[in-house]
Amino acid sequence: MKTLISLAGLTTLICGTLVYASPNPDQGTVNITVVDEHGTVVPDAPVYIYGEYRTHFVGGADIPGTTTFSMKEGEYRVSSALIKKNGEDFDRFASNEAHVSIVAGDNVSLVLTLKPLSNPDQQAESYGTLHVAGLPGVLTNN
Repeated sequence: MKTLISLAGLTTLICGTLVYASPNPDQGTVNITVVDEHGTVVPDAPVYIYGEYRTHFVGGADIPGTTTFSMKEGEYRVSSALIKKNGEDFDRFASNEAHVSIVAGDNVSLVLTLKPLSNPDQQAESYGTLHVAGLPGVLTNN
């Protein structure tokens, strides 16, 4: 609970500062925070932003746990995925895909929760899941 309150305060502070510092009447902002399943902020988590119909990649970045993007009005899909080396194995984590509507002058806050993916040896993952997880296309063909 203490982490959640701190996260909410930090998010409000960052959003208010960035929106006030660089207002753009043709854009809105989205503040994205990536946390693990326990609510702990995940530093350097990659965030992927696509158009609503996933026809084009809009952008993304490895974010330091929380960051704010200025974006044109529109409908977007936002997600995060992470692969961590664990000895000889790899642990894979992914968030659900969030559908976000950006309106000029609006500020949207979004928290993406990374959850462990099921055992990849027992279940085939779709190309989309592997792409979001950052695996090269060559590996997804095997």
